[in-house]
Amino acid sequence: MGVMIDAFINKGGIVEGVMPDFMKELEFHHPDLNSITYVPTMSERKKLMREGTDAVIALPGGLGTLEEFLETYTLKRLGLYSGDVILLNVFGFFEPLLELFEHFVDNKVLNTNWKTGLKIVNSVEELIEAIDKCRPEILSPIHYAPE
Repeated sequence: MGVMIDAFINKGGIVEGVMPDFMKELEFHHPDLNSITYVPTMSERKKLMREGTDAVIALPGGLGTLEEFLETYTLKRLGLYSGDVILLNVFGFFEPLLELFEHFVDNKVLNTNWKTGLKIVNSVEELIEAIDKCRPEILSPIHYAPE
């Protein structure tokens, strides 16, 4: 994440951080953020990070990334988030996750239409194209209903 923030700042981008209070003491943030907002909880952090956004993009990452992605994707499918949800599957990083979703379908715990509301891109070029095409859309929660 640090390398990406450095590159963004070097190109004149503005990077704002949102962190829960308990991380304040750890100084667990990039030193060159343009601003940082502290909130009481992780839930409030995720909510604030989604507010006013055209898209949430999941880059290859760990458990925190996975948790944030799954919550936002679930909200999208429930009709509670209007932005695009984009998964950057560079070098096939998220293939095991996508296979897990298919496993869920095979076991009838996830609808076959699970890709509704999700954009999967495999390169930075595809990501830029997907960002350019972002359009707010509220899905009907029917996508989430059992088949």
